[in-house]
Amino acid sequence: MTDTFLLNDFYTVETSNKADDSTIAATIKLNAGHDIFKGHFEQMPVMPGVCQTQLIKELLQEAIGKNLTLTVGSNIKFTGMIIPTQNPTFNVEIKHTTTENQYVVDAQLFFENTIFTKFKGTFITR
Repeated sequence: MTDTFLLNDFYTVETSNKADDSTIAATIKLNAGHDIFKGHFEQMPVMPGVCQTQLIKELLQEAIGKNLTLTVGSNIKFTGMIIPTQNPTFNVEIKHTTTENQYVVDAQLFFENTIFTKFKGTFITR
């Protein structure tokens, strides 16, 4: 079992599959009533970037069955706001390569043609 802080409280995984050993695809549903949204722009709540990064980490951890630590965020772009009342459900694609205890990740959070987040970074097992 891996350490997860947001899974099954802030968000749930509606569907998840490993297309191959290096690609994970998932559909995520947000809990729009979660307290995080109350503290992050109450009049127009948005999903904080740190939660988006944590979500990528948690999905990868669940897929590989190991706890991870983010060591490098080489290129993280938040290109659109995830507003839980407008986009309660979205997709995540994670591609990764593995060397020893290191996972180099290229991920996106998106819905249809709208990309919310582009993430490139490195995690290590702990």
